[in-house]
Amino acid sequence: MDIRAPGPECKHAGRPPRCPVCGGPSWWNGLRTVAQMVQVETTGVRRVVDLIRLRARCADPACKGGSWTLYEAQGYPHRTFTLAVAVAAVMELAVAPNATLASVARRCQCDPRTVGRWKCWASGLCDPAALSRLCSRLEPEGFPPPRPGGMLLAGWLGLLLEHLARLLRDQGVPLAPGPGLAAILRQQFDRFRAVSWLTRASPPLQVEGAMAGV
Repeated sequence: MDIRAPGPECKHAGRPPRCPVCGGPSWWNGLRTVAQMVQVETTGVRRVVDLIRLRARCADPACKGGSWTLYEAQGYPHRTFTLAVAVAAVMELAVAPNATLASVARRCQCDPRTVGRWKCWASGLCDPAALSRLCSRLEPEGFPPPRPGGMLLAGWLGLLLEHLARLLRDQGVPLAPGPGLAAILRQQFDRFRAVSWLTRASPPLQVEGAMAGV
């Protein structure tokens, strides 16, 4: 995706991606500067400030697409903490020995209640049975991994979505880098403009929609 700002040599140079609603051409429409907590493999979590996100607007004034923000590879709307941070926290809570809301919150530099919300949010993303069926359709001779005894539902869904993301990538479906849950949610946003909120009701994850292009 080309998100370069237009150069002086041509008004069409570096034009943003087409409108996600009507598919028509779009124009640059300013930028936003944000701060975000991101996942870092070696140190856990760090705060990135002055992160620039460009904005675009549909060239058709009658289009309902209006204007929108273009997100970096692991970016996502309405998240102070990236999806990768939330996924890592949920999986740590699900599989790490003696992990607690408080211990995970210390690593993520957030409140334990935030980790608890991440756990509840991840648990309600989709039906694990539907995910298992989809994985079996993509890999008829294999099956998704069985649910470990006593594992939190949020962790189990995280494992299934990691498995699904691997199968989709093997089939050539373009997914953003990062953990499976984050990559599939980003695909759903890019394709359907569906946002998985943390603090309000979210649309269900369209697991069949993840197979687009297969």
